Amino acid sequence: MAIIGKPLYGTHGELLHDGKYGIFPFTQQERAKKSSKNKPAGTLVTKALQNVNRDAIRDMLLNKVIPSIVSKWPASLPKNVVIQWDNARPHQIPRDEEFIVATQANGFNIEFVFQPAQSPDLNVLDLGLFRSIQSLQYQSFPKNVDELVEKVIESYNNFKPEVNKYIWVTLQRCMIKILKAEGGNKYKIPHMNKKKLENLGILPNQIEVERSIVVEAVEYLNTMFRPATQGNHEAEIEDMEVDAD
Repeated sequence: MAIIGKPLYGTHGELLHDGKYGIFPFTQQERAKKSSKNKPAGTLVTKALQNVNRDAIRDMLLNKVIPSIVSKWPASLPKNVVIQWDNARPHQIPRDEEFIVATQANGFNIEFVFQPAQSPDLNVLDLGLFRSIQSLQYQSFPKNVDELVEKVIESYNNFKPEVNKYIWVTLQRCMIKILKAEGGNKYKIPHMNKKKLENLGILPNQIEVERSIVVEAVEYLNTMFRPATQGNHEAEIEDMEVDAD
């Protein structure tokens, strides 16, 4: 499970926080049942967790994700944290008291939201982090799970803050594309020569959205959905017409 946020820069462009909060493997250790050439029976062996279910996700959030965010959160930012994840079946928000207390401890307010369905480009991890990790990790040839975990963590640590910055800009551009596509996903991921713009000192941190795009999107939504009170009112009118007939 990887956690990444938008990197934080100072007024003079200096890096204040790289946006990296950690990456944690779903693994467990078991004792080898049989002796082999490399290890005797009883040796602890790391194995991938075969069933990443709701309980495994809760344990990961409670013992890895939340503590990591709390310990690395920039002091200059408000402690209202929104974690977006995809709609995988095990991704269910725990509702037990222990978990709720953990999300509100130390003055934090940690909330969870789900990525919109059929919107892969709204997952910032898929926009750049995982691709970068794979390109680095594929340069090695791990022989076991321990070596694989080590290489993945190393690749995560080597993930450059400027690349992280670029993918957050791309995320904003994708949001605009989705607005223009009326919520659809039939568009190409936009490219804007971000490295060149940064070298020129004109790469925006926040992408401005034209007012007309927002207005058109709202008007489209209004044609797709109508308030419940409006629907009830129209139904009452139809009933009155039927009664009159």
